[in-house]
Order: sequence, then C-alpha cells, then structure tokens
Amino acid sequence: MGARVGGTVSGKLLFLVVSVVAALLAWSMARYWLVSVSFPDKYIHVIDIGVVLITGVAATVTLVRLVAGPVAARAGPTHTNTVKLLFRLVGLSVVVIALIFLSGPTGSSFVSALVGVGFFGIVLGLAAQDVLGNLFSGLMILAARPFNINDRIAVVTWQFGKFPPSLAHGWLEPAYTGVVKGITLSYTRILTDSNWLLKVPNSIIAQSLILSLSHGRQGIISAQFEVPIRIEPEDLRKKLTSELSKVTEFKGEEDSFEMLEVSPAGYLVSTTYLVAKQTERQMKTILLTAVRELLKQFDEKQ
Repeated sequence: MGARVGGTVSGKLLFLVVSVVAALLAWSMARYWLVSVSFPDKYIHVIDIGVVLITGVAATVTLVRLVAGPVAARAGPTHTNTVKLLFRLVGLSVVVIALIFLSGPTGSSFVSALVGVGFFGIVLGLAAQDVLGNLFSGLMILAARPFNINDRIAVVTWQFGKFPPSLAHGWLEPAYTGVVKGITLSYTRILTDSNWLLKVPNSIIAQSLILSLSHGRQGIISAQFEVPIRIEPEDLRKKLTSELSKVTEFKGEEDSFEMLEVSPAGYLVSTTYLVAKQTERQMKTILLTAVRELLKQFDEKQ
C-alpha cells in the first residue's frame, strides 16, 4: 500500500514538472513568434510577468496538495500543517523573486534587479508591517511549538476581550478555549467550545498566554448555578451526585464543590469534575442537564 501511494505521488510530481516545463516552452515559442512579428516589447514583458505569476502560484498550490496526503499519513496533522506552510512560503518566495527580476527596468539587468529588490523590500516592509508580522509569528509558532494541531488550548490575550459572562464568577481567566485546527501564513484557526471558528492573527497568538489543556490525561469541566437559600449545601451535593449517577454515559470524578456567594434569597455554587481528555464538551452537557433537572425539582417543591 505504501509503495502504491509513493508511486502515485511520484507520478503526479513528474506530471506537475512536465506540465510546468511544457507551459514555459509553449510561452517561449509564442514569445519568439510575437517578437518576430514586431509585437510591442512592453506588452510582451507584461505577459512574461503574468505567465510566471500564474504558473508559479498554480504549481505551488498543486505541489502543496500532492505532499499533504503522504505527510499526513506518516507524520500526523501537526507536521502536515508545517510542511504545507513551508512549501507555500518557499513557492511564493520563488515567484516573488522571479517577478522582481522580471520587473527590472530592462527586464534582464542583474544590477537593476537588485535595485528593484531593495526598493521592493523597503516598500513592502512599510506597507505590510502587520502582514509580515503575522508571517514571521507563524514561523515562530511552528518553530517553538507551544501547541500542536488538534490540541485543546486556552488563549488569554488583552487585545480581544471576551463577551461578558452571565454570572459574576463566570471567568476563571479571560480566555478563548478550543481545539487548534490549523496554522496558516497569517492566522491560527481555533474551533471554540461554543463551536465558533476563530481565526486569530499569528502575531496575537505569539503575544498571548497559551494554556495547554491537552497536557495530562484528564480535563476539567465546571458549572456554576444559584439555588434557594433553604436548600442545604450538603443535600444539594448529594442530589447532584444522584442525578449524575442516573446517566450511564457520564464518566467524571468530583474535584470541588464550593459556595461562591450568599444572598438573602439564595447562594451561588461552583462545582468541578475531572473527566477524560477529548470528552469535556460531552460531559459538560450531561452535567448542565443534571443541574437543570435539579433546579426544576427545587422549583416544583416551592
């Protein structure tokens, strides 16, 4: 099976190389004919740039797609993402360098090309500081590896505030929690626990505090809710445990149970449970359902 896949990829790579060479040869023949019929040089030069741009981008995109599958099968999603990112970066860099050389005043002068490179670098650095910042931050993330693809993390950053909580103690930290889905040249994609897909600029990720929630074998889920003052905390704890025991799918171990606030009408309770990794969302749904049923029982007794 591995030999078959390797052979298939090699064949596709060979076909890609032949296609690129054929495209460039075809344009060379067409260019020679245009020159022979005295077609304006400035238009030929513009077509040169277009051919290099289209061929280079198409070859880069195709090459990334070809190498992604085999790398994913052998090295996993994190290394696949890194390889794809580096191939895109190298491919687009080659295209940009070729365009800079073609954009020289004479189209072929090495000195003029170097002048063009210097001028282009200055303009690009001034006009695209944010873009370049995200690019280099993405490379730093890939090198430092603060997290991997499919890791569950919490991003704490001052640049983006979270939506206000419904309860006074709704936050333990101002974090966006979710699973890392990919790292591109500009953004890191995170699927949050609320099923929102965040695209966070790499420069923000590089400056943020990253909490790795995939470290270790257990995750933590929590719930906060208010109960009538007449309910004894110990009775509440026993009833919640009883409700959870009725659900065979719930696999959690109580970690804490405490009162956060007390008022004349009731008190605020916070409870946390240790659960298996990758089951946090499912277990939290079960926990909140049990809390809801418990609160309904209290309302019926009033």
